[in-house]
Amino acid sequence: MSCDSRARRLRRPPAAVALSLLVLALALMVLPAWAQPDPNARVGLTVADARLHGYRFERLSIASADGQRRYRVHLAVPTGAAPARGFPVACMLDGNAVLMALEAPLLEQLAASARPPVLVLVAHDNDLRIDGPARTLDYTPRRGEGGGEEFDASGNGRRSGGADAFLALIVERIMPAVRQRTAVDEGRRMLWGHSYGGLFALHALATRPDAFTDYVAVDPSLWWGEGFIVGELEQAARRHPAAPARLSLMQGVPAASGRDGKAGPGGRGAGNAEAGQRLEAVFAELPGVEVRRMPLPGLSHGQTLGAAIAPALRSLAASADVSP
Repeated sequence: MSCDSRARRLRRPPAAVALSLLVLALALMVLPAWAQPDPNARVGLTVADARLHGYRFERLSIASADGQRRYRVHLAVPTGAAPARGFPVACMLDGNAVLMALEAPLLEQLAASARPPVLVLVAHDNDLRIDGPARTLDYTPRRGEGGGEEFDASGNGRRSGGADAFLALIVERIMPAVRQRTAVDEGRRMLWGHSYGGLFALHALATRPDAFTDYVAVDPSLWWGEGFIVGELEQAARRHPAAPARLSLMQGVPAASGRDGKAGPGGRGAGNAEAGQRLEAVFAELPGVEVRRMPLPGLSHGQTLGAAIAPALRSLAASADVSP
């Protein structure tokens, strides 16, 4: 057989090539929203741009107390009549990333529930999926007693220690703006955060436990500051009886270390393992806090962000249905 005849036999017709490309494109389209995220991604078209049955979106712009920073709040409000007690609320950090991961079927499913939640997606005022320097400042607590600048415990040179100011912004500026736009069930207010956002959620629980009724910490950075957050929770357990609250701890359980060698919850395996052991003892001493653990097996630290959205929102809607 000549080379020309073999080439003709191996050459696929254009129609077959086009069909193969179409199949590949469709396969990529149906990849789950929590596939390994692109750290440099920017917000494009999202469910906020689609016509959805059951939810309407609006965007708020809110400034920090000192006027130095602005925040973009994506607000998703159920279009149906508000229940007598109002809608449950899910305040979710890394709001741009959450918005990019949200899918229409989930929102339509939530809208069909008896008490669908209002979604308050809090982002920094830009189109970045994740704004690393800004979230480092806002999501991390202060470690020192003085008022000087602090820098991130990971050694990346970013400013840190703004968690108290950011929590005050959420409680005193963002949540009142939400209440002006819709009826809120004060007995079902959830704070959701991933990684440093999970660290922030635990900090809020330790320092202002009545700020929310439900806290969801997804792969929280327990390693940060050599387990600083565990120390805060230990102090909280000794200092005062916590307001009744529910904590959901969602953690990835990767099959093997990632390519950066940072296996385990929060991306810092050894530090998180040690802090996690201390955390178990703290949970037993936190009065009034109901703790639920939900493993997210086989997922990397980055993938847990998208994977934890639907379970948290479904749980909030379901618990609101049965609350007194």
